[in-house]
Amino acid sequence: MANQVTRRDFVMRSAVAGAGIALGGPMAAYAQRGAAGGRRAAIGYGALRPTAEIDSAIEFLALPPGFQYRLINRAGDPMTSGGATPGIFDGMGAFAGPNGSTILIRNHENRSRAGEVAVPVPAGKRYDPDANVKGGNTKLVVDRQRRLQQVYGVLGGTHTNCAGGETPWRTWISCEEIFNYGAVENNTTPGTGVPHGYSFEIPADATAAVPAQPIVDAGRFAHEAVAWLDGALYETEDRGDAAFYRFLPARRPREFGDLASFGGTLQALAVRSQPGFDANLASPGESYPAEWVTIDEPNPLQDTVRKEAQSKGAAIFDRTEGAWTAGRRVYFDCTTGGEAQLGQLWSYEPRGRNDGTLTLIYESTSASDLENPDNLVVVPASGDVFLQEDSGGEQFVRGVTKRGSIYDFAQTILSDSEFCGGCFSPDGRTFFLNQQGGRLSAGQTPGDQPVADAGLTYAIWGPFGGARDR
Repeated sequence: MANQVTRRDFVMRSAVAGAGIALGGPMAAYAQRGAAGGRRAAIGYGALRPTAEIDSAIEFLALPPGFQYRLINRAGDPMTSGGATPGIFDGMGAFAGPNGSTILIRNHENRSRAGEVAVPVPAGKRYDPDANVKGGNTKLVVDRQRRLQQVYGVLGGTHTNCAGGETPWRTWISCEEIFNYGAVENNTTPGTGVPHGYSFEIPADATAAVPAQPIVDAGRFAHEAVAWLDGALYETEDRGDAAFYRFLPARRPREFGDLASFGGTLQALAVRSQPGFDANLASPGESYPAEWVTIDEPNPLQDTVRKEAQSKGAAIFDRTEGAWTAGRRVYFDCTTGGEAQLGQLWSYEPRGRNDGTLTLIYESTSASDLENPDNLVVVPASGDVFLQEDSGGEQFVRGVTKRGSIYDFAQTILSDSEFCGGCFSPDGRTFFLNQQGGRLSAGQTPGDQPVADAGLTYAIWGPFGGARDR
């Protein structure tokens, strides 16, 4: 451990000396607190307490005082289009709907395992005809009273749809967190030969299943999430030796389908003058000058995109997962990043076409502070980042303030399934959140699955913007 600390100190001094960056302001104060070993806790919205769901009075979650929630959908519920709601909920985006409603586009991270319910779409709209490939997306319409009005399939025949991201032209990009040719996970059953490892676009206003068009030039790898900012689609990759990417479309997209048809350039982030920068050794509160290297083969036959990136000096991150845009920055986290492998929160701020600043905002040193963040979202009212945990045992949504302090916002009670899919309604007043849920046991039908084992989607509301730092 002493040797690792020495290496981290070296990385920090090198970045400052090489870039002439001066530490100052809140980030410097945070770095000093981190060096002193403090817990870096914020008050947030107050202490969590078991909170009954507004309709059933069941205590699914612990929340701060003043917050309420409604369970709006669960795996196995009847769908508007017929059949049962598929499970394995994951990333999700929110869009304005008619008459004050909210449209949610939700991922289903089916991995071709037993006990999964396929996302139902017509055969002609499936990406992969293999019935074992069960992933995709559902669309939910939620009214002003935060009650579900409709739910139906909008993308099917894709594999391991993990997270994704919203675009300004009212689409959701759904990402496949796998690289294969349609085989059942771990290649135990041969697939159809259809390549997987892409991102797919879904219009928020779709009224039925849409054609599944892979965004080929945005790369083929184990995608996690995306975030759009100023003409670039930033992309994360859920691997221990991940890169952080951006896709530059050849023309500015304006509507559904443009990203898949316009072509473009895939690049990976590198830290200037530090080829192969090890993000696990970065210092909280420190910034690093960033540049981009171009990937010559974004659509390989083998899983080689990150290898090409790193051969050109790209930085190496430990499981880049959630991503979200706010203001002039892209925020992303590393699920097992940092010396303790408990998680990191980063931001990237572009400065010109090929330059930018990479900043480590927060790194966990204790599971009681943060344990393995996955999806993330920026709170519109405060600018805090809500990190959703994917760890063992009880799960939390943790808030990180602009000063790098952390607090608890939500905790699991009834089910310890991971939190995911957090997003806010367009007016910022409702926080939509999933618990992923598990697969059906042998002989179970979707309606038989206990609520504690099912995928769950909540609507949470209360005094957002009132979090307190210290």
